[in-house]
Amino acid sequence: MTKDEQIKSYMDLLLHTNNLFGWIYDEHMQMLFTTYPRDDYQGFDALFQLQVPPALNGGLPSHPRFIYSFFNLAWLIDFEIVDNQLKKFYVLGPTFTGENSYNELVKAMDQRNLSIKTKANVSKLLTSLPIVASNVMMSYASQLHYLISGTAIDINTIESVQNKGNYENPSIVPSSQQHHGIWASEQEFLRLFKDGNPDYSKALQNSSHLSNGVKHNPKNSLRAAKNNAFVLLTLISRAAIEGGVSPNVAYDLCDFYGQRIEDSVSLDDNGTVIEEMQTVYFQKVCEAKHTDGISPIVKNCCDYIGVHINEKLSIGDLAERAGYSEYYFSRKFKQEMGCTITEYIMREKIERAKVLLSTTNMSILDISIELSFNSRSYFSDSFQKIAGIAPGEYRKQNIRL
Repeated sequence: MTKDEQIKSYMDLLLHTNNLFGWIYDEHMQMLFTTYPRDDYQGFDALFQLQVPPALNGGLPSHPRFIYSFFNLAWLIDFEIVDNQLKKFYVLGPTFTGENSYNELVKAMDQRNLSIKTKANVSKLLTSLPIVASNVMMSYASQLHYLISGTAIDINTIESVQNKGNYENPSIVPSSQQHHGIWASEQEFLRLFKDGNPDYSKALQNSSHLSNGVKHNPKNSLRAAKNNAFVLLTLISRAAIEGGVSPNVAYDLCDFYGQRIEDSVSLDDNGTVIEEMQTVYFQKVCEAKHTDGISPIVKNCCDYIGVHINEKLSIGDLAERAGYSEYYFSRKFKQEMGCTITEYIMREKIERAKVLLSTTNMSILDISIELSFNSRSYFSDSFQKIAGIAPGEYRKQNIRL
């Protein structure tokens, strides 16, 4: 895949996950590519042309720039420079940068005595825009720059430029100090999470106060909540890998919870998934910190069990995956883990059941089915034996909804 194909694929991904449009222009400002899905892109194209002069102010930039213009509209612009010559512009946007942006736009149009038809056209054009928090856009900026140049950048080198033009209300443009405050909070969250420090939840709350992540139309709160959950899922997946969790395990969990997020039918449902995925990922990080004396083969087996804990697992299948006989692998597993494979699987199922009992409204019967127990009574007996308490009583004492 060529560099341009990679960039276009990345822009397609941002369109389908966050409704964020991507654009590529040549040095003469001729549009070469866009992910904007309709034919009425000329309005956005014209808006972007107004952002170029401030973007190039001070010469050819070596790093991406955020251009904040009227009504809290923002653009991310990066540049392909070859032999000190500008070759291409790569653009993400426009986006709104705050929850009140659309309301500010409506108010401003009312003050300008625009015709009803003009208001309708402008509203139709701009209501398709997402609200994307500045810390999330910074992450996109670093990823896009890497695809363009092959080099990583420090987010502190990303410049923010205000293009006030002839428009009013510049006070609603967010400050770079706020951007870096959000970024610093997220970095603290990632550090604590990957270190297996339970205080990660406090850092996450602090970051949440600073930013609500990615949002679509403010009227669609469930879609906004799902997008926030996807941002968090990406963060904790990366933190888990840095904390020692196998990338295969982290990515499999990411796929699993990504689908759970998308399947959420209410805000409560979405919140339940967020609670569960944090707990499960954090457990995996803690487990990864205590693997001294465990061979890669047995660790891979434990990782596989963790990802497929909802399924029926057999010793024969696990031994075959490891490339050993069932007898030899069972002995090796017990020597290193201090318990049989069957005991380990059951213990992991009960740990997952604890998460479901404390973070979801699933019935005990549904949890037993989810974890592939043969019956509700078998699940309850197994839970009582390992946890020392009945599932219903455990839920009463630990529910976090």
